[in-house]
Amino acid sequence: MVFSPLHFIPSAISALLILMLAARASPKHHKPLAVAAALFGLLGLAGYISSGNFRFYPLDLHVLHSWLGLMALLLCLYLALGGFLAHRIQVKGHRHLGYAAAVFALAALLLGLFLLSGQEAQFTNQNMSQIIQERASSRLLEVEASEYMGIKLVPISLQGNNAILGTQVVNRSTWRLMVTGMVNQSLSMSYDELLKLPAYSEAAYMPCVEGWGFEAKWTGFRVTDLLNRSGIKPGGIYVVFLSADGYSTGLPLDYLRDNEILLAYGINDLTLPPDRGFPLQLVAKGRYGYKWAKWITKIEVVNAEVRGYWESRGYSNSARVGEAPFG
Repeated sequence: MVFSPLHFIPSAISALLILMLAARASPKHHKPLAVAAALFGLLGLAGYISSGNFRFYPLDLHVLHSWLGLMALLLCLYLALGGFLAHRIQVKGHRHLGYAAAVFALAALLLGLFLLSGQEAQFTNQNMSQIIQERASSRLLEVEASEYMGIKLVPISLQGNNAILGTQVVNRSTWRLMVTGMVNQSLSMSYDELLKLPAYSEAAYMPCVEGWGFEAKWTGFRVTDLLNRSGIKPGGIYVVFLSADGYSTGLPLDYLRDNEILLAYGINDLTLPPDRGFPLQLVAKGRYGYKWAKWITKIEVVNAEVRGYWESRGYSNSARVGEAPFG
């Protein structure tokens, strides 16, 4: 599911028009309804493609939604073309094709509403509270793990990935993580210095608001262990994470502390590849994927809630899995 008004608004209108066609609309209205449905469907497809998340595999609810919508659109286009060229070609079985288009459109509409509600991600995270975090070594095996604590892990090659400006390439030797804001002492730490912090591993599911996600083993240090080094001034209640590509997001300090949230430098026993966020990715358990910031360069402690990149564009600032991702 692509949570962009440029996609879901015209797509929903197209689906409703297709359903109107199947509901025995007046024959004189068949052609304009079919054309309107096809045009709105094409607008929805264009909105999908422009979002940068155009994919039809591997199979998950997001991909199933995409295929249902595409099939409804193709059938609608075929019927609309037949209406214009009725004097040249004959669309055989148009009534049955119309019913088939309506079935695909209804299924896509209902599945889209389900994904939009956030319930799919809630089901995949229902056992999150049972996840165990354990001490680990910062020296990774560099052999990709396929299973951890009885949980099957998704290979990195099959993991979805979104970014506002594409993959960022960070120079390990010159990169430093800054900690600023309402802290007693600002920090500037190198990658090797961060590897000396107590390391932990855990399995956690990264749920994208688009309806897909993946389970992985994450290794890194706790955000609060780092913040304890800098010391937090009274009134510091919110933590903002800023990335190399200009991306930003934030989370309450209490959430980071209570859930022992990690800043990961390892995934499935491998050092984070560049497309997965090297040198650091936030493991925001129980929150939608846009909270899982990658390529982090700076952490800032502030005294009020801040809306990050996607949050300032209408996405929920709490981003709790199972809740609607807007608002």
